[in-house]
Amino acid sequence: MEQFNNIEAVLKRAIQLEVEAMTLYSSAAQTVKDDAVRQRLEEMAAQERGHKAKLEDVLSGNVRWAIRRSKAEPVTDLRLSDHLVGGSLEPNADYQDVLLFAARREKAAHEFYKAMGEMVDDKLTQNLFEMLADEELRHKYVLEKTYEEVVYKDF
Repeated sequence: MEQFNNIEAVLKRAIQLEVEAMTLYSSAAQTVKDDAVRQRLEEMAAQERGHKAKLEDVLSGNVRWAIRRSKAEPVTDLRLSDHLVGGSLEPNADYQDVLLFAARREKAAHEFYKAMGEMVDDKLTQNLFEMLADEELRHKYVLEKTYEEVVYKDF
């Protein structure tokens, strides 16, 4: 696990992770052959851009506002991608592969923020990490729900 000296360092790392995800999805969208997969990858890149903007807002000092704005109903973890094999962003990847890959990436981001929240004592900072973890889990839910509706319907 990475070591961080302060909340600013964690936020900068989180921004870097969002940029990496955005770049990954944008690059994959340019190489995949299937139009539906391309569209989904572009949507995911746009979501990551939104995460980056929110984190930059928090970094600039709007922590309470970001936490308040992100408070929502609890999200359920469907855990589909936790048990399924596959997932990639290769040029020949199908929709199923992309959804599984992205859901696992969101799970890793969720776990990163949960771990960060457990390492701090400050309640506001804990709330910030909880909000970020919930946001990633919400995205995992959307991806897994899409998987359920698109891939499972064929069974």
